[in-house]
Amino acid sequence: MRLAILSGDAELTQLTSSTLGSEGCVCHHFATGSALLSALRRETFDLLVLDHALPDMNGVRVLNTIRAIISTQIPVIYVTSMRGERDEISALNAGADACLNRPLDAAVLRARASSVLRRARAVRLIHVDESDSAFEFDPVACSVLRNGTAIHLTVRQFRLALLFYQHIGTTLSREHILDLIWKGEAEVNMRTVDTQISRLRAKLRLAPENGYQLTSVHGCGYRLDRI
Repeated sequence: MRLAILSGDAELTQLTSSTLGSEGCVCHHFATGSALLSALRRETFDLLVLDHALPDMNGVRVLNTIRAIISTQIPVIYVTSMRGERDEISALNAGADACLNRPLDAAVLRARASSVLRRARAVRLIHVDESDSAFEFDPVACSVLRNGTAIHLTVRQFRLALLFYQHIGTTLSREHILDLIWKGEAEVNMRTVDTQISRLRAKLRLAPENGYQLTSVHGCGYRLDRI
């Protein structure tokens, strides 16, 4: 899972990174609202943790911009001050999925993040189940069954296929894919990502004539669609 943390507070950033990083999240820190908004125009994340108090704008303004221009679907946990009831109401009205008050408790943060992501994943899976039942994933054999026929993949190709299937209809940035599938391997570059996706496309026959399309979205990343 790829996480963006927006906060100018080193203590909050450290607690969030260590708590959710221990759960397998790849964490990226942004100190200003403008830096996060700029990143969101070219990268994708599974979860955002937004602090209300920022050096350049408040978190509600950032959240309003995200929901209006960038994404209505990405889950957001909003962090307010201990007596930030007004900020909490504004954040929920702007589209926050959950709010937490300072000081953050690691166990509560972990539970809230799990709950928010579970709801987001359930929405994606409901969408997938309604639109497509052709693929079955076997993590033990590292294979994908398509209409009953097994297609054997490498471990990395299997994880790529599952990632796209779980995010069908959603554009994933190359950085997002690199973080989750290659997990920060130093020698990997974007050309490697493109090559592996091309091989996956060929193996699974993800072409319009077969009912699917795995396409490169210029300047953004890749998206799997059902045609």
